[in-house]
Amino acid sequence: MSSQAQVARRWYRLDNAANVYPAIRNRHRPGLFRVSATLKESVQPELLQQALNATLRRIPSFSVRMRSGLFWHYFCHSDDTIHIQEDVINPCMSLSSKKDNGFQIRVRYHDRRIALEVFHSVSDGSGAMVFLKTLLAHYLALRGVSVPPTHGVLNCEASPRLGEAADDFSAFAGEGTARSRRERRAYHVSGTKLPHHDIDIITGTLPVEAVKAESKRHGVSITEYLTGTYLYVLNGIQKAEHGPHPLPVKVQVPVDLRRFHTTETLRNFSSYVCPGIDPTHGDYTFGEILSSVHHFLRYEVTDKHLRSRVAANIQTEQHLLVRMMPLFIKDRVISLGYRLSGPAIYTSVLTNLGVINIPPEMAQHIETFNFTLGPSQETNVNCAVLGYDGKLRIDFARVIEEPTVERAFFTFLVRQGIPVKVESNKE
Repeated sequence: MSSQAQVARRWYRLDNAANVYPAIRNRHRPGLFRVSATLKESVQPELLQQALNATLRRIPSFSVRMRSGLFWHYFCHSDDTIHIQEDVINPCMSLSSKKDNGFQIRVRYHDRRIALEVFHSVSDGSGAMVFLKTLLAHYLALRGVSVPPTHGVLNCEASPRLGEAADDFSAFAGEGTARSRRERRAYHVSGTKLPHHDIDIITGTLPVEAVKAESKRHGVSITEYLTGTYLYVLNGIQKAEHGPHPLPVKVQVPVDLRRFHTTETLRNFSSYVCPGIDPTHGDYTFGEILSSVHHFLRYEVTDKHLRSRVAANIQTEQHLLVRMMPLFIKDRVISLGYRLSGPAIYTSVLTNLGVINIPPEMAQHIETFNFTLGPSQETNVNCAVLGYDGKLRIDFARVIEEPTVERAFFTFLVRQGIPVKVESNKE
């Protein structure tokens, strides 16, 4: 079979990271995230639809529907049209079999904004950003702007490549030794639940140079500084609740494995680490938390430690009992495992896509990018970060009424001398 024929195959096995999401998905846990761009001119829907059609031909692993076999879920490729939709106030809600026609992504638009929402079994943030960049480049090309295929932009005139749809987790894990995943239950922020179809998003815009300067003053990276700030704020919120038995405060930090393993894949290829503190050991200063996060991440975010974490997941997936278990039982077992060792062991998520680089020809037409994690009923609030054009965009998405976390987070940064401009998806 030729490489091009294999890329155009009609079905895909879910990758190692993707298998959990169909088992745990429901209306309270839709499993979507979102990357978006705000242009400097209004979006023309007809051209956006044409650009989407071309991008899906170039990246066919995003044009899939979920199917269920006897033992595993899998993706079935479809050439049916994925229709663009007008954007909504509450993004990342559950996919609709009627409105989304069974597909696992959405492309939305409003005024000057183009947004891509992705079910996490399809891809991770890095893969989705390549799709969005390619979509934007082809859209601009239809408007007469020539954008070269650089900085993560793919050429829609080229054929799909086999490696772009690969599951590279096994190749990355190699002979890595599986590590234990037992961890204590962590503190979760409490609050008044919003209706299940609501999500409140607060976005802070910060000058990158100001954050970089403050991080450098403490001898840490930007991700370490933001993670330490988040832990410090979350620990303060738990202390304010005056609970008699404080729980560990931990933040899950996703790690892009493309930093450690050469790959073309646009599917999932990330792992995570969970820095944290245990308040039962005593009070922590901000400096102590930053030092702890700095050394934890430098120790854990290494080739060998990440391989062992991925190896543990693969070992579980390849266990004979798991492989032979019928899907309806397997889904229940995965769901139970997720409740015990998923969000139960961390307080919140902070994911950083890093600096978004695009061709200069495209940059003239793009005002900003955004990254948003979908709602989580378990942690109640999550945080997503990216940088573009000298600014950091920090999105807090929550499913509770009280903006306690983001208010404390941004207030702390302002007190450190970092200016913050705040906006919301609600009035």
